[in-house]
Amino acid sequence: MRRGGHDSFLAVGEGLVEVMGKRMAILTDMAIAADKIEEARQRAEARLREKISAEEIASVNASLARSLAQLHVKRRRHVGYGM
Repeated sequence: MRRGGHDSFLAVGEGLVEVMGKRMAILTDMAIAADKIEEARQRAEARLREKISAEEIASVNASLARSLAQLHVKRRRHVGYGM
């Protein structure tokens, strides 16, 4: 999205996007700024190195999978932007 002449990129979860001329509304269960994705991935990997329960491992693995998917979006943005 573009605000004030500055492009912002978000990785979003499931939801809806409504574009109305120069305005956009996003309704989603998850959104993270592209510059925060690497930080989230590192936190998830650090949690996996700790001694945690099987339930916590499943939760962290899900979080890590989300972060990796988001990184994929971020990398596509860098490669494909402007095409």
